[in-house]
Order: sequence, then C-alpha cells, then structure tokens
Amino acid sequence: MDVKSVLRTSFILFCMLSRSVVAAPAVAPAYTISDQPSPTRLSQASRKSFQRDLSGLYSIQSWKNNNIAQPYDDFTTLYQASTQAQVELAHLMRSISLVSSTEALVPAVKSMARAQHKIETELNGQPNKITDIARASLVANDVSSLVQSFELLSKEATIVGVKNRFKKPTASGYRDLNVLVELPQSKIIAEVQLHLKDISDVKNGKEHDIYEQIQKIERLALHQKRPLTEFEEKKIKKLRQESLHLYQAAWQQYLQPNSIAV
Repeated sequence: MDVKSVLRTSFILFCMLSRSVVAAPAVAPAYTISDQPSPTRLSQASRKSFQRDLSGLYSIQSWKNNNIAQPYDDFTTLYQASTQAQVELAHLMRSISLVSSTEALVPAVKSMARAQHKIETELNGQPNKITDIARASLVANDVSSLVQSFELLSKEATIVGVKNRFKKPTASGYRDLNVLVELPQSKIIAEVQLHLKDISDVKNGKEHDIYEQIQKIERLALHQKRPLTEFEEKKIKKLRQESLHLYQAAWQQYLQPNSIAV
C-alpha cells in the first residue's frame, strides 16, 4: 500500500470516529443541583417534624394505676427481688438507649435505710407500695429522641403510671417524664425518668446548689423552733425564682428555631 492510500484510509477512519463521538447520546447525570432539597424545604420539613415530636410529647397523659402493688409484701423479700430486677432494668435501658441514641443512667438501687424510711413516712408502712427501689434514667439530646425512648419503653415493659412534667412542670420549673413500669421478667415495678440533657444538667448542677441553700435556711428555722424571718422568706423566694429561670432557659433551648437542624 502506497503512502497516499495509507493517508486516505487514516482520514476516513478519523471522520468515522469523529461522527461516532458527536452522535453518542449524553449520559444523564445522577442528580442536578436543582434536585437537591433547598435549605428552605429542609427547614420546613425539620419544623414539621419538630412540631410533630412536641405534640407527641404533650399528648402523653399523666395517669397512675390505682392498684399498683409490688409482687411481695415482705420488705426483705421485695428488696432482694428489686436488687436482682435492677439488672433486668439496666439491660432494658441500654437496649433502648442504643436504638434512640440516648444515654442510659443506671444507679445502684435505693438504699435499704431510705426505702424503709419512705415506707414508714409516706406509704403507711406498706412495703408493696414502694415503686422506686429499682430505678434508672434515660437522657435525651432532643425531644424526638425522648419521645422515641418513651415509645420503646411502652413496648418493652408494662407502663402502670406516668407523670408528664413537660406538660405540667413542678413549681421550680423542672420538667421530665416520670414513668412507672412493670418489668416483664421479674414483675417488679421500677421507676424510669426520661430527661432532656440541658434540664438534667441544671438539676444536677446549679439548681441542686439552690435547693441545698433553701434546705439550709428552712432547717435552721426548724431547729430553732421558729417561723422564717421576713429576710429568710425573701431569700427563699429569690432562690426559687432563680431556679425557675434556669429551668425555663434550659427548656427554651429545645423550643428555639435555631435548635432545629437545617
């Protein structure tokens, strides 16, 4: 083959390849910028989700079974069973915390001395009426996780009482869900508290100091067998207002739009 033939063949192949490239259909991109949800749409979706969670929290009713009783009437037997039930409760709390991304706090059981004192002073000497020998807490970072924890708890154990202090806080402004559950295996009734982290931090920090100051003032007056002075009453009132402000500020953090993920 001469040089001219080689050049002519090369030129024809080049033209054919060029036409193939031009004619090849463009591959559609997996997504475009316009396909991505806008910050506004994300914000609206987050707000709706938050409102749903908040409504769910407020819809939890406070109630208590009138016939709550532990399966044992003898205090020693009940205390031993509750100590064993604490292990069952700990396992349940950790299982729920893994699913709901909350923190499980499982302390030791209530001391025997404190349990006996409560039975004698608050429960008319009836051991089967004490419900917080076995106890634990779940601490959530947001309302959604807290509501999810409550829902999981209601599926894994029998709820026999609820005190919704998010809906109706204490006089100090403290909020939580206080739940009584009957554990599925031991049948022991235990107390589970569901907290929001910022509120829990106040309770275990500054508010605890305030509580101790109030207790000190009241105990002094009681020890001296006299009523509170006007100065002491004003001091206690100021401390309680400070406590209320701390709790309200902590709760407000969960209600601010800026705390909703965008």
